Amino acid sequence: MQAVDFTTKNNYQLYSFDIFDTLITRKTATPKGIFLLVQELIKSNDNFCEYFRSNFYTIRCETESFVRENQARIFGHQDITFDEIYERIQVNHYLSDEQINFLKNLEIECEIQNLIPIDTNINKLKFLVNSGKKVVLISDMYHSSKTIKMILNKIDPIFSEIEIFVSSDVRKTKSKGDLFKYVKEKYNPQTWIHTGDNINADYNVAKHNKLDAELFNYPKLKEYEISALKKADLTSEYYIGTAKNLRIHSKSKKYDFGASFAGPILFCYVNWIIENSLRNGIENLYFISRDGYIPKLIAERIINYKKLPIRVHYIYGSRKAWRVASKTTFEDFINNIFKEYFEKFSGEFFAERLGITKEELKKYTNLEYNKKVLKSRQRKTLYTKLINDKEFKEFLIEKHSDRVNLIIKYLEQEIDFSKKNFAFVDLNGTGRTQDILANLISLKYNISIQTFYFCSDKNLTHVQNSTKRIFMCSNKYKHFWLELLCRTPYGQTTGYKENNSKIEPITENIDPNQLLKWGFEDYVKGIIDFSTDAMKFNNLNDINFYYKYFTHIMQNIDKETADILGSIPFSGVGEEKEIFQCAPAYNIIEFLYAKDNGLLFISKGRTKGLVKQLINIKIKYKSLRRFIISLSIHKKKNEAFLCILGLKIDIKNLLLKGK
Repeated sequence: MQAVDFTTKNNYQLYSFDIFDTLITRKTATPKGIFLLVQELIKSNDNFCEYFRSNFYTIRCETESFVRENQARIFGHQDITFDEIYERIQVNHYLSDEQINFLKNLEIECEIQNLIPIDTNINKLKFLVNSGKKVVLISDMYHSSKTIKMILNKIDPIFSEIEIFVSSDVRKTKSKGDLFKYVKEKYNPQTWIHTGDNINADYNVAKHNKLDAELFNYPKLKEYEISALKKADLTSEYYIGTAKNLRIHSKSKKYDFGASFAGPILFCYVNWIIENSLRNGIENLYFISRDGYIPKLIAERIINYKKLPIRVHYIYGSRKAWRVASKTTFEDFINNIFKEYFEKFSGEFFAERLGITKEELKKYTNLEYNKKVLKSRQRKTLYTKLINDKEFKEFLIEKHSDRVNLIIKYLEQEIDFSKKNFAFVDLNGTGRTQDILANLISLKYNISIQTFYFCSDKNLTHVQNSTKRIFMCSNKYKHFWLELLCRTPYGQTTGYKENNSKIEPITENIDPNQLLKWGFEDYVKGIIDFSTDAMKFNNLNDINFYYKYFTHIMQNIDKETADILGSIPFSGVGEEKEIFQCAPAYNIIEFLYAKDNGLLFISKGRTKGLVKQLINIKIKYKSLRRFIISLSIHKKKNEAFLCILGLKIDIKNLLLKGK
C-alpha cells in the first residue's frame, strides 16, 4: 500500500475522501461515546422519565441496530437515516415531537463539539482543491449530507463547496460498493483515487471497483483499550479517544505507550492529588525522587494550565537516604531492615544498610562480611540481640549523627516548616520511610507530615505523625509494578553533602543510556501530551477505568504491552546498580533458574508455548511442587483437599464414599 504523493502532478480526474476518521475524528474513542455524553447531559432533565434518562445510551445503540436490520429486511436498504432512528425511539418511549427534536439537536451539537480535524488529510484536500482538481467526499453515515456539510463547515470553510455523497441519502454504501458505483455514474471519471481509513470499504472494495486507493493508517485500538471499552463510561471514551488521536502522527511505540497507557493512569492520580490539595490548603507538593519525577511534570502542566495556587518541588530522597538511626528512629530503622530484606540478608548487605565497616560489623554482630544469606533463626537471634543492645544503639546513633544533621538541614533548606502547608508525593510503599522521616523532623519541629501514595501494600504503617493518603486503596491487585511507569535515568539518592553552605544530594552514578535507548524521552513526551489534552476535560474521575487496565495487565496482558513493560531497564530495591530487563521472555532453562520478582504476569505475555503454561502454573500455585502435589487442610471449615497436577480432590467426600 504505497502512499500517494498529492504534491506531484497526478492526472486523476476525481479525488475522493472518506470523512470520519480520515478528515475529522471524534474526541471520544468510539462514535457511541457521543451517546454517553448525551445521556450525561439529560440525566437531570425532568422532561424525560428516569428510565429513559438512565438508559439513553443503550436505547440509542440498540435502536440504531434494530432499525438498520429492519430496513434491510423489509426495504432492502443498505443504510438508514438519523431521523429513522429517532422515529423508532419516539414510538417506543412515547416521546413528543418537541422531545425528539431536542434529543436530535443535542446529539448533533455533541457531535460538533467533539470533532477535531485530521490536519494531514485536510491539507492534502486543500492542495488538490486549490490546484483545480475535482474533489468529493464519500461516507457511510446515518447523518444526511446537509448535516455533515454543516458539521464540516465548522471545521474548515474549504468544505463549503465540496460535494458530499452519503449512504443515508441514497441508501447505498461504500462497504457494498454501490456508493462508489453511484458516484461513478454521475462523474464517469477515467481515473479516480479514493482515500479512507477502513481497509474493507475504503481500500479493498474501492480497488475491487477499479479505483486507485490509499489507505489512511488511522490508529487501531490497543488490546487494553478494547477491553476497557467493553463496559461503557465517559472516562474510558474520552481518555482512550485522547490517546488514540495522539497516535495519529506518532512514529514511536514508546510515545504511544506513554500517551495511551501510562499517561491516563498517572494523570488521574496527579489530578486527584491536586484536587485534594486545593480543598485542604496544601500549597506546596514535594515529589520524592525518583518515582516522583514524572508525576511532578504532570502536576506542573495541570497547575500552570488552571493557574492554581500550588507550587511543586522535586525533593531528593529515598529509603537509603532517609532511613537512618537517631534517638527517635532507631527501633524503626532496625525493624525495617529485618522485615524487608530477609531474602538477601547477608553480612555484607547488613553492613551496607547500617553504613558500618567490616570491623564494626564483626564487633557488634559477629557476622562475616560476605554474601551468605542468613537463615530465619539466625536473623531472629541477631535481631533480639541488637534491638536490646544499648551499646550498639548508642554506637549506631552516633555513627549516623552526621547523616541525620544533613537530612534535617536539607529538609529545612527545601521546606518551610513554619507554614505546615505542604505534603509529600510518592507512588507505592508501606510508609515506613516516611515514618522515619517524620520522626527525624520531630527532633526539631513539632509537626506531622502527610504523603500521597498511588497505592500501598497490606503492610501500610499507622503512625500518628505520618499520615498516608492513598489514591487506590485496594488489595485486589498487585500495584507495585506501577513503579515501572515512573522509571528515570538517574541514580537513587544515597545521602547528602554540604557545599558552600548549601546541602546537595548525593546520587548513585548509573549509566542513563539504557533507559534513554529504551525510549524514555519519547515515553515521557507521550505522557505529557496526554496530560495536556486530558486536563481540558471536566469530571472524568471514574476509578473503574484504571481497574480495567489493571485487570488486563494482571490477567491477560497482550504481547505488545508485555514487550514494552517487560523491556524497561529496572533494578530491584537494594540492587540499584544491577540493571536488567524487568520481565524478560523465558526459555525453559531460563525459567527454571529464574528468581520470581513478582513480574511473571508480564513475562507470560512475552513467552510462548510450554514455558508460558508453566508460568501460568507458577502464578497460580506459587511453585511447581505445589502444582504437582499439595495438601490443603482447613480445620475451621472442616475441609481437606489433595491437589494433584492442578486437580482438586475432596478428601472428606472421598473417605465418606469409601465407608
